[in-house]
Amino acid sequence: MRVGIIGTGNFTKSVLDALQKEDYLTIVGGYESIHADGFQNFDSINALIDSVDMVLVLDLLSCNYEDFSEVLRYSRHLYIESPGLLARRDLSRLELLANEASVSLQIGLKQRFYNFFDDLNKYEVYPRIIESKRNVKFNSKSTQLSVVDDLMNHDVDIVLKLVNSDVKSVYSTAVGVYYKDPDIVNTRIEFYNGCVANLSASKIADKETHKTEVFQKNLHCSINYIKQVIHVQSNQSNSGEISEDWGIRTKYDQQKDDYTFMLKREVSSFYNSITNNMEPIAGISQYLQLQSVTDKIKEQLERNFTTNV
Repeated sequence: MRVGIIGTGNFTKSVLDALQKEDYLTIVGGYESIHADGFQNFDSINALIDSVDMVLVLDLLSCNYEDFSEVLRYSRHLYIESPGLLARRDLSRLELLANEASVSLQIGLKQRFYNFFDDLNKYEVYPRIIESKRNVKFNSKSTQLSVVDDLMNHDVDIVLKLVNSDVKSVYSTAVGVYYKDPDIVNTRIEFYNGCVANLSASKIADKETHKTEVFQKNLHCSINYIKQVIHVQSNQSNSGEISEDWGIRTKYDQQKDDYTFMLKREVSSFYNSITNNMEPIAGISQYLQLQSVTDKIKEQLERNFTTNV
C-alpha cells in the first residue's frame, strides 16, 4: 500500500527506516515532513494525495480540517495521530465523510495497542469491576499538567476498550490541594452491561503509580504499566477446578514511550482493517466516545471541584 506522511512530530529518519522495512508498505513521500534519501517531498497536500492510498498525519499543525476533508473526498484512508485541536463537530463531520467515501479513518489511541491485550485474548474478558489508579510525583514546576487530559484520559480509553459497552453514567469529583486546578480526580463510570469502573489520578503523589485491575467471574487481572507486567489469576477451565493458569505472570516486551514500536503496531492494525474491510481498533467512533466521556468528567468537575483558594 502506498503511504504518504504529513508533518514531522515524532517522525524521524529512524522511524522512516522502520516503516520502510514493512513489506506491505511503500513509503512514497511527505508534505512538510523530514528530508531523507528516497523520500519525496511534495509541494502540496493534493499532490501527495494523488500519489498514495493511505495518508498518515503525524503533526496536526501541518494541516487543518479542510485538508483532512480533502484526503477523505479523494477516497484515501486517513490516520490522524493527535486530533486534539479539532472540534468535536469537525471530527463528527470527518466520520461522515469517511463513511461516504467508504474509507477508513483511524486515530492515534496508542494505548489500545499495548501488548498485554494479546495476553488477555486467551481469556474470556467481561469485566464487572475495574479499578484504575495513576499517580505522578509532585513537582512544583508541573503546574500545566492536566489530571484529566494528561493522566486519566489514558485509563478511560483502556476501560472503554476492555468493557466494550455504552456508557450509562459518569460521576466525577476533584480537589485542588496546591493549585487552582484539580490535583486529584476520582471518577466512577457505569456501563449498560453492568460493569462499573472506578478511576483515580493525581499529580501530587509521593511516588509514581500506574495500575489497572480487572475483576470478573473466575478472573482477576492486574496490569502494572510501570513494571510492564500483567498478572492473571484465572479459573476458566471446563472442569471448574483451579487450572494451571491460576496466578500466571507475564511480561509484555513493550518499551515505555517506544514511539517507533507503537506506530508500527498502529499502522499494521490500520492496514489489516482496510484489507479486511473492518472497523479500525482505534477508529473515529472510539475516539468520539472517549472524548464524550472526558467531556462529561469535565462537566462534573465544574460542579464538584473543590479548590484550596
